[in-house]
Amino acid sequence: MKLAIVGNGKIVTECLFALQDVPEVEVVSIWGRPTSLDRTKSLADDYGIMEVYTDYEKMLTETNADTVYIGIINSMHYDYAKLALIAGKNVIMEKPFTATAEQAKDLASIALDHHLFIFEAMTVFHNETYDKAVETLPWLGRIRMVQCNFSQYSSRYQKYKEGYPSPSFTLEAYGGALMDINVYNINFVVGLFGQPEDVLYVANKGFNGIDVSGTLLLVYKDFVAELVACKDSDSESFLMVQGEEGYFKVPDKANTLGGLDIFIGHGENIAKEEFRPKPVHHRMVQEFKDFIKAIEEDDYDKVNKSLSHSISVCDILERAAESAGLRYGE
Repeated sequence: MKLAIVGNGKIVTECLFALQDVPEVEVVSIWGRPTSLDRTKSLADDYGIMEVYTDYEKMLTETNADTVYIGIINSMHYDYAKLALIAGKNVIMEKPFTATAEQAKDLASIALDHHLFIFEAMTVFHNETYDKAVETLPWLGRIRMVQCNFSQYSSRYQKYKEGYPSPSFTLEAYGGALMDINVYNINFVVGLFGQPEDVLYVANKGFNGIDVSGTLLLVYKDFVAELVACKDSDSESFLMVQGEEGYFKVPDKANTLGGLDIFIGHGENIAKEEFRPKPVHHRMVQEFKDFIKAIEEDDYDKVNKSLSHSISVCDILERAAESAGLRYGE
């Protein structure tokens, strides 16, 4: 894979670090805004990237990259991915995939029409812990309750409280707890149980109307999934699925899924199992290996499955935002 990187923020830095352990990827170019050229050049120097651009369309025209990784603010995902697809490039897009289900469907249509690959970079599904959760789920019996908590005090929250919001704390950039971190909880739950029957989001809003924390309810036939995400406070993060015959708990955030504690049975007859995945260089390594494998094998079944899932998640995000009165883009 010859890769063009779009962005120069924290997630791009993590991506470049992770790719040091993926020799199948050659990063050939990187794009950043003109106002952050020094930052972009610094990353290029650190990781041996030969081509630096501040003109996105010029990069798409000139680079010999076959795939574009998009790691920029949420509101820019759709436009930048569409331009890359039109230029004949495969796309790996950071979460959230797009702001609306219609945007996701449009990108899917363009990709499928041109037999291009487009994936959401969602580490949840490239992790041994998630695979173990899928394997364990039938042992739990009829599911009765799901609880997820992703709480992480944002390094940008103090500035926000002082009246200086970064894009991740603005409606204009489609930031906030729902889009930035609860999206991981949503992916985990939808991956296991599919699309819910109903969606309700209750948000704690800051001075500019953004959700600094909130609780999302996904209503299924037999149970309700309670998904909490906080950028304004810290607590233990976890994911727990309870069934009539047992339960499991991930004692970790949904984006890292560091292990699974399994409890089958009741009372004194509970059988316990502790699962921990093999250590990895970085949580993003396996997803890039999986993307490369899918492209090399022309595995369009995987593309269709991935796109269908991303569209479902975008629909939930859209419905949740509407229920909480979050008016993105303003």
